[in-house]
Amino acid sequence: MIFKRITFLILLSFIITNTSKSDFKEIKKKAIITKPEIIFPIPENLDRCITSMYVNQTNNPVLPVIKVDAPSGYGLDNRFMSALDSFENFKRPCGGGNIEACENVKRVILDWAKTDAAKRIGPSNHEGRHWNDTLTVNLWVASPMIAGYSFVKQVINVPEDEDKIIKDWFQKIVKKNKHLMYDMKYKEGTQANGVPKRAHNHALSSAISHMQLGVLLNDDKLFRKAFLNYEAAIRYQRKDGSLPIETRRGGRAMFYQGRAMNALSVIAIIAENQGYNIWEYDYKGKNFHNIVKFFIDFTETNKIVFKYAKEMKSPGPAKNYKVQDLDIRSSSNWGWLYAYVTRFPDHENVQRLKQWSANQSTLNNYQRKILFNFENILKRNFGTSSWTVVEPNCHFTK
Repeated sequence: MIFKRITFLILLSFIITNTSKSDFKEIKKKAIITKPEIIFPIPENLDRCITSMYVNQTNNPVLPVIKVDAPSGYGLDNRFMSALDSFENFKRPCGGGNIEACENVKRVILDWAKTDAAKRIGPSNHEGRHWNDTLTVNLWVASPMIAGYSFVKQVINVPEDEDKIIKDWFQKIVKKNKHLMYDMKYKEGTQANGVPKRAHNHALSSAISHMQLGVLLNDDKLFRKAFLNYEAAIRYQRKDGSLPIETRRGGRAMFYQGRAMNALSVIAIIAENQGYNIWEYDYKGKNFHNIVKFFIDFTETNKIVFKYAKEMKSPGPAKNYKVQDLDIRSSSNWGWLYAYVTRFPDHENVQRLKQWSANQSTLNNYQRKILFNFENILKRNFGTSSWTVVEPNCHFTK
């Protein structure tokens, strides 16, 4: 088995930087974990990371939330978001190598595992409830806690009995909240007609949980699941780089395009950390660069998304599709940019932002938002990281 792994790694070392369709097919079917338990390595240079812990256990207990009860309409179970916000106070400095923070991360996860927290009790045959329950767990419990536990394993020793309790619980919640949507496509009556549902941001979120669990457990098959979701999102983008599933969503069309871009970035980074480059996977001229280009195009010419956004599919509170809801300081909108710019500084997409930065007098509000984040790469940490799993300035940048 060890010999096979070494042989395969040698073969992969010859894969060219620009990942072609055939290269990606090889990775999708045969990729193996090369660094078990290391999902996001703690950087050697911690200058861009949060390393200090500003709360203590008494003031920040992060008590388990036992049952998931998301609404059947728009939204998630926000009790878990509140828990994640508190958990992040430990997780982020743990990701910067802080021993005390990592002890608290382990304590919280062990508490949640022992109480069998995050039980999904809603029916699987109710589409809205099922979608919102599973995303609640994947987004606000499974992904951040698995990533946090990977940091723990890099910093402190965990007793075998506790390690087993934690990993068994992770397996349970990831399996129970599986929502990869491999065999479903959108039907007539929507602009997403014919697009596989596995390209949906909910499915991408579930794929990230599986991928991380695969690394944590050294399970190659679990690790590879996310490649199917990544492939679908790339292949089924429109020629202009817009994502058909996400850009239907009224005033949150670009909000969800950005969230899907974050998810794609997370999958690519986790793959990269195991030695695989999928960033430049190209299918008939469709690639991640093209998706980024559409986002930048939108900031310059806002109306290009209107023809898609006017479908008004589940826009949440953003009812005016001509006013796109993008928070200037939210990692859920801009985390992908930190990963992209530091990997492709010479790409024409990045050069375009550099040109705007040099002359900002005629820029619109959306252009100023993307430039604010562009100019703060390697300088500014985000306050939250639910849609990026980890803090982008520390763990997305190169």
